[in-house]
Amino acid sequence: MANIYLLKCSSYNVINEEIAALTEGYTIATHSLNEQTIDECLEDASYFGMFDSKRAFVIKDTKYFGGKFAYENEVNTLLNFLKNIDDDTRMIFICDDIKKTKDATKKVIALGAEIKDIPDYKGDILEEKIREYAHKNAFEIKSDALTLLLKNCLDNYDIILQELNKMSLVDKVITKDIVNTYGLKVDGDYTFDFSNAVIAKDFAASFDYLDKLLADGVEVVALIAVLASSFSNMYMVKMAVNDGLSDEEIQKLFGYSSTGRVYVLKKNAKIYTLDQLREIIIGLEELDKKIKTGDNPVYRFKEFLLSL
Repeated sequence: MANIYLLKCSSYNVINEEIAALTEGYTIATHSLNEQTIDECLEDASYFGMFDSKRAFVIKDTKYFGGKFAYENEVNTLLNFLKNIDDDTRMIFICDDIKKTKDATKKVIALGAEIKDIPDYKGDILEEKIREYAHKNAFEIKSDALTLLLKNCLDNYDIILQELNKMSLVDKVITKDIVNTYGLKVDGDYTFDFSNAVIAKDFAASFDYLDKLLADGVEVVALIAVLASSFSNMYMVKMAVNDGLSDEEIQKLFGYSSTGRVYVLKKNAKIYTLDQLREIIIGLEELDKKIKTGDNPVYRFKEFLLSL
């Protein structure tokens, strides 16, 4: 069993589910390289859970195993630490990007690391995961309600779970009528127009659509999830294009319904560099955390949009 893991997935909830599976029975601590240096993280890891039989240390926002920068000194510090961890210590790194050809990645694989590049849930797997989530949380969703929810949420697992949590407060049996009444709607709202305007940096249109969406009762966290999904897909497609993949290969790799979807994502991604897309995705994750810990959602969201 490996005790070093590199995880990558665009879905916040999928990553958390994977972390939970890898750390069952372990005492867990989590840190972020956006908030601490690697030296600070490793110092904490050295003393964390010293009297526990099994301990897991999760480091989010890890940048060493992808991208174009080497971070040589930091990587050497990390590798020296990893060489000395014991069998009861599990190190989990959440990565924005993982390249198996990068020296840092090769070296950590040589230490026994396992890479988990996890695709977003799609099709039957997505439906199965939603039903499992409903069962685990003691509510039920009818088949026609699930079909409508998938359509309205663009098959985005993070948005779907958020919508389910909201609707399960209304009734423990979620029907199509409940989805229509209380759920995020595609028909008649401006979600797609808003997302497209933000991507195009048309701020006048973005704020106009945002005001309409907020007036219709759409929550800021749902809009953050929509943007995170859009920018994450743009990032993945741009990476694949840079690696020389054809539209057909990209469609198959990421499970898109057609090459037309690939074309749109390629077109949208042209106005951003990979670093800019990565920063936006990280920024949206940080914004989501701020809002969920009490910051004014509308003010912070508009502030973020103006920073793009």
